[in-house]
Amino acid sequence: MSSKSRAALLSTPAAAPSGAAPSAGSAAPPAAASSASNAALSRLLSRRHGHGARNSSSSGVVASAAAPASYDAPSTSGQAAAGEQFGFVCPICQQTRFNLASMPNRSEGLYCNRCVRTFPASPAYLDLTLTAGIKQKVYNQRSWGGTELFRSPLISFVYERGWRQGFAWAGFPGADAEYDIAMRYLLPAAGGKVLVDMSCGSGLFSRRFASSGAFSGVIAADFSESMLQQTREYCMQEGGGLNGSTPIMLLRADVARLPFATGSIAAIHAGAAIHCWPNPQAALAEISRVLAPGGVFVASTFLTASAPLGQVFGDDLVRPLSQLDPTNIGGITNSTYKWWEEQELRDLCEAVGLVNFQRERSMRFILISAQKPQPAVPLDSAEFEE
Repeated sequence: MSSKSRAALLSTPAAAPSGAAPSAGSAAPPAAASSASNAALSRLLSRRHGHGARNSSSSGVVASAAAPASYDAPSTSGQAAAGEQFGFVCPICQQTRFNLASMPNRSEGLYCNRCVRTFPASPAYLDLTLTAGIKQKVYNQRSWGGTELFRSPLISFVYERGWRQGFAWAGFPGADAEYDIAMRYLLPAAGGKVLVDMSCGSGLFSRRFASSGAFSGVIAADFSESMLQQTREYCMQEGGGLNGSTPIMLLRADVARLPFATGSIAAIHAGAAIHCWPNPQAALAEISRVLAPGGVFVASTFLTASAPLGQVFGDDLVRPLSQLDPTNIGGITNSTYKWWEEQELRDLCEAVGLVNFQRERSMRFILISAQKPQPAVPLDSAEFEE
């Protein structure tokens, strides 16, 4: 990619969150967190961030966000230019490695020689789904109702304009407080590396993660084209300064077929998303595959209607009550969403090899954290090379 092509991918900075609130929970952060990480986190959460000036003069796949002065961001000297630090693989073979520097220009996309397949890129986002650039004549993959709902431009538009705020009925603490809780678990794994915000929606948390300065880059990934467009618009509108800018890559991806190399991602976040995924077990297996040893997965979602009672009397005792809810069959509500029991989430993580499960819950809100363990025998990185 020429320097001019790379420059064309740059967009305006994303804003830091406004008025971050402190949070409390029932579980402690991972024990592996160092005192330095805790000190950095304390500084990060104690500062109230303000929105920057609006600027909509540029566009592109990659946006940037500034790190607040309160966080001791790792040095970025010697790092690749914005966009080049993001690594991807072909979603079909999951072997061919892509680098944005290999894209002569955005219109040509990324090419996999093994699969003889080109994946298109646009000024809005990079598309690495299996059907990217393919106009299917007859076959259409059946999608979960919740997945299709959020592909609606209307839902994408209202998501941060009232929809997400409505989650308060279930005990969700609000975006700022939820971000604070998530960062307590994500920060020890950050280390100035890339974070993937899976099912990012309108970029509600992607922009906050980028503005924290804790990550070298943020991949805002979603299956919904309209949500990615909305994320791009917010990134264009919000400014956050120049020092320590963090790039945000907009990516269309399927959580059940992630375009990342095995063991290449330090941290993955999924806010209010798991209940919309068509195959959560396949998705968690993919997340476990791409997490690096010691990497962290953090996600929030909805619990079943009996969860508030379960928090008092125990989930096992009140489980039969869930069977009396006519709208909730096996945790599936009207074939659109999957409401969870805490133990189900524990089972999912355990099944795909994630350990150190921790959670914070209130009413029907739950935020979980799980970690990719260190291998018993050191892995030879060459086994993942082409």
